[in-house]
Amino acid sequence: MTSEQPPLDTARHIRYWQRCFRSLLPHHYVSNDSIRLTLGFFIIAALDLLSSPSSYSEPPSDPLKASLITPDDRKRLRAWVLSLQHPQGGFCGSPHHVLPAEYATKWDAINKVESARDPANANIAATYFALLLLGILADDDGSNAFVGVHRVETLQWLKKLQRDDGSFGEIIDEDGYVGGGRDMRYCYLAATIRWALGGPEAGEDYDVDALVAHIRRGQTFDGGVAESSTHESHAGYAYCAVAALSLLDLANPDAATQPNHYLHAGIPSVSSLIHFLACRQFDYLDPSPDEPERSSNHALPDLSTLALSDTPKTVGFNGRLNKVADTCYTWWVCGTLAMLGEGRVVDRDPARKFMLEKTQHLIGGFAKHPGGPPDVYHAYLGLAALATMAGESKEAGLGRFDPRLCVSREASERIAKAREALLAPPGEESDDEDDWGYETERIKQELDWVETQKTIARLEAKWKAEGKIPALEMDKWNPYDPPNLADLDG
Repeated sequence: MTSEQPPLDTARHIRYWQRCFRSLLPHHYVSNDSIRLTLGFFIIAALDLLSSPSSYSEPPSDPLKASLITPDDRKRLRAWVLSLQHPQGGFCGSPHHVLPAEYATKWDAINKVESARDPANANIAATYFALLLLGILADDDGSNAFVGVHRVETLQWLKKLQRDDGSFGEIIDEDGYVGGGRDMRYCYLAATIRWALGGPEAGEDYDVDALVAHIRRGQTFDGGVAESSTHESHAGYAYCAVAALSLLDLANPDAATQPNHYLHAGIPSVSSLIHFLACRQFDYLDPSPDEPERSSNHALPDLSTLALSDTPKTVGFNGRLNKVADTCYTWWVCGTLAMLGEGRVVDRDPARKFMLEKTQHLIGGFAKHPGGPPDVYHAYLGLAALATMAGESKEAGLGRFDPRLCVSREASERIAKAREALLAPPGEESDDEDDWGYETERIKQELDWVETQKTIARLEAKWKAEGKIPALEMDKWNPYDPPNLADLDG
């Protein structure tokens, strides 16, 4: 990095993230309440990255004390994340999607099993963010990060989200219909959850070959990746596809003899993908007073003004052809290239200059476009891009980064430890399992579980006889002050 490069003002960014954490978010986020868990991830992950051991010039003697996330906050936030867990697998995106346990589960008399009464409340994105958050918040080496997670139920639920064509959806409704698109985002989320919870080792794996085939069908004529070969390619989808395949390789028991097996199986032409990603960077031009920025910034400059000796001063990235520069695409492109081992394709200094001089905000954080306000999504991915471009040389004030999971290197290591603990030989955790089973039975007795289920079954029959939909009737209930079932049954 040259002396002309501006430094990252970490103090300003820390203040921005602490405001996001300690106070209310601006009113613009009200409509995003359904993804409160996602917003929480960006905030906590940013504070972790700005205070992880590798963010310091000298590693702190007590990493927990040096972290911007206090031990009390870790305990409180961990309890909050687990409170969003659906009893039949997966996590909900907001407390407003969480029903009391007795209303979220019903007895399937035909199959003799408990099933979800409100399956659509759990979604795949929230489950991904919940598992990563639990790893970030772990206050030890990470071994206990997933204690309390319904591992088997979540993996069984995840299998139901896969379609026959290998793609994954976001939710599953009461009729078993898989909702959501078929794009690469859900493939990545599914691969992360599978790896973190040890799906194959738990005997609850989905069809990996079908998933890889679906990803393979997504590479387009220009080398990029889309939902299918006939859709428009997108740098964000490219990241999700490569990260998903990378995580499948990470969990591959034959990785020693088959390195990058799934990556090469899922991306027909890696070299074409690298070319597509390299073409996402272009000179950023300050808009003139007479010309709007969106018309002057795209990847097709006037060829008559170009020379081989020209050195770009400020480089922005877009996700698709003819789109303007956007902070998050610096991350999607650089993160993908880093996983492919081709980070040198990007000239760090001009790309870094674009972010620090054009989208870094006065109050901290990063905006989507130059001149815009910061938001937690772009502010976090801006830090992720800087940390990824720096690699092992490090960005001053930021920790080392794992582009595969999009978290700090230390958080990634804790998540890996949590996974190892789940894969420990049977018997080593028998005491904990006994305690968990005992606690489950105690809670059921406390809730009078059997009678409650019988009452709800009668109510469902009553509503159906009246032409009503039981799930919609229960959606009207206030989860914090549910009605007395005996009164309704009477």
